[in-house]
Amino acid sequence: MNITRFVFAAITVGSLATPALAQEEAVCPQEGAEAPLALHEEWIMQGWERHEGDPAFVFAEEMAKFYDLKNPLGVYWDNFAPGDTQLFTDASVYGANWEGHVNASRSIRHGMTDVNHAVVGRDTASSAIGFVGRIEPLEGEVVAFDTRSQLGWTCVEGVWKIKHELNYAWIVEPEGIEPILGKRLQP
Repeated sequence: MNITRFVFAAITVGSLATPALAQEEAVCPQEGAEAPLALHEEWIMQGWERHEGDPAFVFAEEMAKFYDLKNPLGVYWDNFAPGDTQLFTDASVYGANWEGHVNASRSIRHGMTDVNHAVVGRDTASSAIGFVGRIEPLEGEVVAFDTRSQLGWTCVEGVWKIKHELNYAWIVEPEGIEPILGKRLQP
């Protein structure tokens, strides 16, 4: 077979296979409310937000939109995580680790800082945000913190799911973040 016929055959086979393959694969949103940066903000401003009188926090119910709980393997690191470990390889275990802490809080409020960025590909994405938070426990002192968060996303059946998480928080004075609580960046 000469090179011209080989190239023509490869192009023809490739062009026939591509539309069928593209139709079978789900493409995740690249922008808007269901894209990684907006989801990252929703993850903190709605998913982790708690108000007095809210029902018990059950991670698998509250956060299923954001995590692939059918295939929960990934890397989840948080220096603020309660308990003896900060590194988890299973989203279900990571999330369940937070349930006692969240349920022992009267309220958990957040606000977005101006630190935000995303790189979005067809099947994977990375988003980074900054936020502050205020935890009012049922017993004990109020805890205020500033955080930088980076999430790695994978496209799963047409929706973005968190597979990698890196959160770093440090304690701040509650008065210093009060004006930021409730602030959002996404419309």
